[in-house]
Formats: sequence, structure tokens, C-alpha cells
Amino acid sequence: MTNEQQPSPDILFQAITRRSTDEQMDNENFEVLGDCFLKLAVSMSLYYRYPSANAGLLTETKMKQISNENLYQLAVQRHLINYLNVNKIVFRGKDANWLPPGYIIDESNLTLSQRYSHQNAKRKAFSDMIEAFIGAFLISSNYTTTIKFMHWLGIDVIPVNKQGNIMELPSVIRSNATSDNQLQNHEIINKFFFDQAFNEIETKIQYVFQNKAYLIAAFTHPSNFSNPIIDSYERLEFLGDAILDFLVTRHVFVNYNENMTPGRVTNIRQDLLNNDRLAYILVACGLHTKILHNSPNLFDEISSYIHNENLFSKNQSTDQYLNKNLDQWADSTAPKALADVFEALVGAIFFDSGNSLETVWQVIEPLLRKYLDRSISQPNLNPIRLFSEHGGKVIEESTDKDGDKPMAVCIVQMLDGAQFEGRGLNKKIAKANACREAMKHQQHNEYIYQPTA
Repeated sequence: MTNEQQPSPDILFQAITRRSTDEQMDNENFEVLGDCFLKLAVSMSLYYRYPSANAGLLTETKMKQISNENLYQLAVQRHLINYLNVNKIVFRGKDANWLPPGYIIDESNLTLSQRYSHQNAKRKAFSDMIEAFIGAFLISSNYTTTIKFMHWLGIDVIPVNKQGNIMELPSVIRSNATSDNQLQNHEIINKFFFDQAFNEIETKIQYVFQNKAYLIAAFTHPSNFSNPIIDSYERLEFLGDAILDFLVTRHVFVNYNENMTPGRVTNIRQDLLNNDRLAYILVACGLHTKILHNSPNLFDEISSYIHNENLFSKNQSTDQYLNKNLDQWADSTAPKALADVFEALVGAIFFDSGNSLETVWQVIEPLLRKYLDRSISQPNLNPIRLFSEHGGKVIEESTDKDGDKPMAVCIVQMLDGAQFEGRGLNKKIAKANACREAMKHQQHNEYIYQPTA
């Protein structure tokens, strides 16, 4: 690599520096950026390398590659562990650990010598450093150079075959398709596309697919049997999830870097990219009607969700839905399949555009824009997480069987003794509803007792 293709010394120093050193910079932001790009690069490589693997197997393989233990082992193999900067420099006193030039360590005093020559760190600190290196390369060079660096580390991010060539992009056409004739398959796909009026999706998202099979695949649920030759959305969703996570994280760092901390980035991502948020956007755009499936359960779940007038009031436009108060619907009970389709659509646009992240962002960003701005200014945090951070606890969980359908019931208690009840179709929903009510109480009290000028 030339000097222009790699991070400068000050960037590298930041990448190896922990917050515990009390330096003016640390590697945490680099680590967050590197982490999401690592997931994207590995996901893409696995998608190419294992064309027949289902999403579950791809996810399992990815988790092994990006695990803290694997990254730690790569740091050891590449002799990078000695570079980690952990301890705060102490120049004088009984805790001094800085050795002036020209001085040597008295190795006969083991305790004293280790203070000057050793640092203690958990293994995760080394895996964080590897992710920070990836983030450092990403902001200093480009995607290609960063992937080459990751390949040098030993991470499987370049899917090559036995001849040393990049593997071909797997087709979304099923391996058992009725016809091996590409022209005939093309005609079948185009007819199916127009019969299902999928051009309406292109109009909504303002993107025209060159390969219509990608769009059909993105909206094909595993239960569907009306589409005989195209795979379901599961593999596209696997990749689309990683793409969306990286693009949002990149946007936040590029546009709001000065005010961003890793904690705030995590809050924004959880607020903006949770399943319920993406599901709501898909329905708000009217795209849920295009999902191809033959599942009675999924039909009931979607019907129940879209007829919730607290979420979707009648006779409102897409813009009106997308301007809805976040608190009214965040962390709702949307069917996961809706969010899966949204993420699969991201993956479909990526492949159809020739693996262009910029094109994906141009198409998807307008759908996220209003929520992105709001999430950055005031993230709507997961109520269970927020409740736990405020010291609340679950008092009782039960089931109410008196109504038409059994309802899970959860009672929680705040530190001040106030108790709140939540109900839902399952324990998770009931707990979320109870925690949400508790946090409304907490926020109300904080507002009342806020000092006035």
C-alpha cells in the first residue's frame, strides 16, 4: 500500500488507544464504524461463497468470523497485540509507569518491572482494536483498500474460487427452476412482474430495476408457492440488514461526528432500524400489499397490524403516516416479516445497481429521512432497556384467560414504589407495554421537578 492508501500515524494512534488512557482521543468511534463495516464485508463474502446456504447458516457462519475470540486470535497471529494502548501514563509517584529515555528497568524487582513493561487488558479490548483499525482504514482510504486490509488480517472478505477469481454473484433463480433457458425464464419473470403490478413498487421508491427478479425475490415470503422460479427474500434480507446498518452508521458519523459518542450511535441505530420501525415504514408506503405469501398466520398478523387505528388512521397519505409522532408507534407489535421485506429490498437494490452503496442510500434515505433526523436529536429508546437503566424491576408475570384471547400480563415497579401494568399477546409485548407506561411516569416526574430559571 502507498502512504495515500493507509491511515496517518495520528489516526493509527487513535485506533490503538483505549479510553482508560485518559488521552484526548480514543478508538471507540472507529470501533463502532469498523464493527458495522466488518459485518457488511463478511456478510457479502458469505453470500457469494455459499450460494445454496440459507440465511440461518449464513448468520451462524458470520457470527463465528466476527466474534471477539476470532478477532483476538487474528490480532495475535498478526502480532498486533503489543500495540494496544491501555494504561494512563503516570510520570511520578508510587504508581509511576513512564520510563525516561536512557533508563532501564530493574528486572530483579518483578512487581516494579511489570508496572513499566506490561499492560493488562481483556481479550475484547484487542478485538475492539481490530475493529478500530478497520474503521481507521475506512475513513482514511476507500472500501477496496479497507477490504484488502481485512483480508491481510485473515478475515474472509474476498470470496475467491480455486482458480483465484472472484466468485460469481449467485442467482435468485431457484436451482430447480422449470426451465434452463435464460430467455424463457426472463419472459416468465417479466410476465409475473407485470401480473403482480410490481411496477407500483418501483414508482413508490423511485427506482427502476434492471433485473426484475431481484424485486420479486425481495417480496417473496418462504411460504409462497405462486412464484415458481424465484427464491424467497431470506438471503437478500441477510445482506440487506448489514447494508442498512452500515449506511445509517456512516451517515451519522459523516454528518454529526463532532457530537457523536458510541452510545448515541447505538441508540440511534436501535431507534431507527428496529423491526417495528422498518415494518411501519413499509406499511406507510403501502408496500405490504405486494408481499407474496400463503401463510394464514402471517395474513392475520398483518391484518391486525394495519387495522390498528392508533398507527394507521384512515384516509391519510404516505407523508402523513411518515410524519406520525414516533412515540405513538415505536416498539409496537409489527410482524417481523414486514421488516424482513424492507431489508430484503435494500439487498435487492444493492445487487441490481451493481453493488452500489451510494445508489441504495439515494433510494432508501428519503424513506428514513424524517425519522433519521428525529432519532439523532431525540432517540426513542427501547422501553425495556430504559426501564432497566432507571432501576425498575418486574414484580409479576401472569396470563389473563377471561377474554376472547389469552393475554399476557406484566406488572413492573419503579424505584419510588409506583407499579404499572402492561398487557399483550405474549410476555415480551406485555413487558414492553408495562415498561413504557413506567417510563412515561418517570419522564412526567422529571418534568415536574425540573428546576426553573
